[in-house]
Amino acid sequence: MTPTAARIALTTLFLALTACGGGGDYSPPVNTAPTAIAGAAQQVEAGAKVSLDGAGTDPENDMLTFVWTLTKPANSYASLLNPKVQHPNFIADIAGTYTATLVANDGKLNSPPSTLTVTVAVPLTSFIKLWDGDICSTSRQIFIIDQHFVYTRSTSSKCSDSNANILYESMPSQKLCTSGGISGAVTCDSSKASAAAQALFSTINSNGGKADLGLGEGHTVQAAYSVNDI
Repeated sequence: MTPTAARIALTTLFLALTACGGGGDYSPPVNTAPTAIAGAAQQVEAGAKVSLDGAGTDPENDMLTFVWTLTKPANSYASLLNPKVQHPNFIADIAGTYTATLVANDGKLNSPPSTLTVTVAVPLTSFIKLWDGDICSTSRQIFIIDQHFVYTRSTSSKCSDSNANILYESMPSQKLCTSGGISGAVTCDSSKASAAAQALFSTINSNGGKADLGLGEGHTVQAAYSVNDI
């Protein structure tokens, strides 16, 4: 190759490399983590099915996968049905606060976690309906204790054996302890009522006339419903 031809070849190669951005200056695109969107806070009553509506975005439009985790109140047995889908659900089995956390993944990076809060309340109307058809009780009261225990008390001046005190866990279907009737004996379902719940009921039965039911500062007591002289 003549010197002139060599110079032409080098010049052509230089121009080609310059057009391609240069042989040593190429940088692969940088992957950016996706963003997870857990959704809006929710408010439901105990016993309801909670449906989560997750979403996510990715700067490179990569396909995303999702993983949910659930933090629940003490004594709750709630669990997510298929936590690796975008829209799982769970049953809010007791009243209290649940926190659902969503993480999205683009195949390379996880998103920062996104959370939502589900506030679950006692279904007060369902407890009031327990007295439907009751022709004996003349006084009815409902107390919510520590935001999830429910204590109902009914007395009667019509029927001698119809006085009743009952402790529930959040829902009418979760009856823990009862007392009343002629004997006034206390009965607790040991398969449902923890030792703490049984002790709580015992304290209430001994101090039911007090505004705080005798439970003291370590507990919250809400007088949620009261009807007298029925």
